[in-house]
Amino acid sequence: MIRRTAFLALLILAACSQPPRDAESFARAPQDAARVIADCEAGRTDRDCDAARQGLAEARRGARMAAYAQTIREP
Repeated sequence: MIRRTAFLALLILAACSQPPRDAESFARAPQDAARVIADCEAGRTDRDCDAARQGLAEARRGARMAAYAQTIREP
């Protein structure tokens, strides 16, 4: 009975935790990426750090390319 209860509790906790996010999802939400990176650098988490850094870099690259396209008047 104790094993079954422990297994059920572990299963519930696993179901409630967020799945790891990928770089694309962080690129669409750069504020979230910056928050995760700050948590990583402060040592509060080690989850999703690489994906957040990659996503934030992609978001910044997209912003630079949009500014460049606006400057040379490309659609």
